[in-house]
Parts: sequence; structure tokens; C-alpha cells
Amino acid sequence: MSAINSRKVQPSSGKNAGKTAKLLESHRIDAVASLRRIRSTPLSSFMTVFVIAVALLLPALLYALNTNLLTVLQRFQHETRISLFLLDSLPDAQGRTVSENLLTDSAIGSVEYISAEQALGEFSASSGFTDIVADLEANPLPATIIITPAATEPSSVEALASRLQRLPEVALVQLDSAWLRRLAAISELLDVMTRSLGLVVIVGLCFIVGNTIRQGVENRKDEIRIIKLVGGTNGFIARPFLYAGFLYGLFGGLVACGLQAAVVVSFSSSLLDLAALYDTTFEPVGLGLGSGFVLVAT
Repeated sequence: MSAINSRKVQPSSGKNAGKTAKLLESHRIDAVASLRRIRSTPLSSFMTVFVIAVALLLPALLYALNTNLLTVLQRFQHETRISLFLLDSLPDAQGRTVSENLLTDSAIGSVEYISAEQALGEFSASSGFTDIVADLEANPLPATIIITPAATEPSSVEALASRLQRLPEVALVQLDSAWLRRLAAISELLDVMTRSLGLVVIVGLCFIVGNTIRQGVENRKDEIRIIKLVGGTNGFIARPFLYAGFLYGLFGGLVACGLQAAVVVSFSSSLLDLAALYDTTFEPVGLGLGSGFVLVAT
């Protein structure tokens, strides 16, 4: 009995495998035919692909800009410093004691003490006003403690600066983080713009590709009627057009990646010159392999 059942199952399995092979072959034929139709009208096909690429390029450039901006933010956040200007009347020995006591604070990564005399000497050497500084009757610069926070998040740094301001030996706390907050706000704005523009672009691309496919349907209206008369299903009729839309989107995504890389390369020298003015090294980056794949898949 089991032998009979096994013989009955084997033809069914072979039949299903045959159907799958025929279906895959049908898909391959439709894909190749769609590619040939696109190649048969190179000018109109190129225009469609280029429009798709330009539409995808806009959010891609915003994404790349935001990625580079986040890189700059992370780099400068690690270089955040808090300057504590001590009271003028505070003796040098007491200032060093305050500096050593701050090392016990877990929120502080490192501490550097700069005496008033050392600060005046560094200012004289860097400014070139050696003769003017030598004529001063008193040192106008206070002793300073340079603190590197253990945590680089803006909120943590600001909380630490506010706490250090309450020290009785400290006259002024200087934290140059306002521009970092502005850059972070710009980065968040770019992220929202990228997502919003990306959504609008995707909807627009659906209309662009849909209109292109609709024209293809109109041009092959008689052929579709004949296929319907001989029993062709809606899926069979729609398949070549779906492959055409897929190929338009695929080529548009690839061209968009190329255009994005070209734009980044063209601006690289100017960005490097700008970074050199701020004594920092900055290497502009594009989409990358993962983001490029997402763009093409979109």
C-alpha cells in the first residue's frame, strides 16, 4: 500500500517541479523582452531613467550631507573642553589643589592646570605682542583649569559646567558648545527633510514609472486584446510591464548612485580646503555600499 502511495506522490512532485520551471522560464522571457523593449527606444528610456535618477539624487545628497555633518559633530564632541577661570586673588598652590581635587570627579576625564604666568607666556608667544606684554605692570590673565568631560553628550557637558560654576574658587566657566547645539539642530532638520523628501520622491516616482508603463500599455493595446482572446490572464499580461517598471527603477537608482558620487567628488577639494582652515582633517563620504543598495532597491 505504501509503495502505491509513493508512486502516486512522485508524479505529483515532478509535475509541481515542472510548473515551477515553466513559471521561472516565463518570468525570464518576460524580463528579457522588457529589457529589449527599453533598448529599442534608447532616447525615451534614457530620459525616463534620468528623471528617476535626478529625483532620487535629491534625498541622497541630503542624506550624504547629514552623514558628513554627524561625523563632524562626533569628532568635535570628543574634543569638548570646559575652561575654569579662577579668582585673581587665589594663590597658585590653592589653584593646583583645586585642580587635583577635580580628578576625583567621575564626570571629569582629565584636568590640565595653567597658571597665570604660564597663560601670559603662551599668550605672548602666540599673539606676537611680546614687547607690549613685557611692559604690563600686572598680569591680567587668571589661572585656568582645562577640563575634558568623561561624557561628550551636550546635556552631560552642560550639567557638569553648571556644577563647576558653583565652586567658590571659580570666577567664570566657559563652554563653547552653543555652536555644537546649532549643528545638532541642523542635523536633525536635515534628517527630517531627508525622510519627508524621500517619501515625496517615492510617491512621485510611482507616478513617473506608472505614466511610462501606461504609455506602453496604450502602444500595445491591440496585442493585449489578442492575448485576452486566447485566454491570457491579467497576471500574464501585466508581467512584462511590471518588469519594465522594475528595470526603469533599477537603472535610475544606479545612475543616481553615480551622480551622487560625482557630486561628492567634485566638492571634496573645496571641503578639504575649508576643513584645513579650522585645523582639522575631514574626509567627505558618500552613501556607502549599504545606503547605495537601499537607494537602488528603492
